[in-house]
Amino acid sequence: MIFTEPVANYDKGFKYIWNEVPVVVTFESNWTKAKEILTAIAFKHAEHLTADAERDLLAASQQFLINYRKLTPIVYTSTTSYGILLTIRYLIEPRRRRGTVSAIWDDILTEFGKAKDIDLAYHTVRSFSNPIEGKIIGTPDG
Repeated sequence: MIFTEPVANYDKGFKYIWNEVPVVVTFESNWTKAKEILTAIAFKHAEHLTADAERDLLAASQQFLINYRKLTPIVYTSTTSYGILLTIRYLIEPRRRRGTVSAIWDDILTEFGKAKDIDLAYHTVRSFSNPIEGKIIGTPDG
């Protein structure tokens, strides 16, 4: 198995891992507000680890090739075919990952439930009709 499957040793070197929680909101959502909410949630659940992680990282960087500049939580923005993808990225101890993800999702569902201008997205199929949409039918020349 060692030679045919990927192996990760979470106990060697740096005791934290990067974990990500992807959240997709609709294109019509206020994605900047959603990103602010997710950033606050990320800091709520992971900020306390940053000081400990920085101390551990300094020790580990002397023994292993570990070179991270920014250890604070962050929310990345991109798109998918069905919405805006906001990915929370934060440091966590491997054995605490599942419980933290659950707590983060509890907060996401609570906070997004309060926001009338943010909706979670899911795979959808959209169609449009030129006459209904008020689009010109035919070539650009008319």
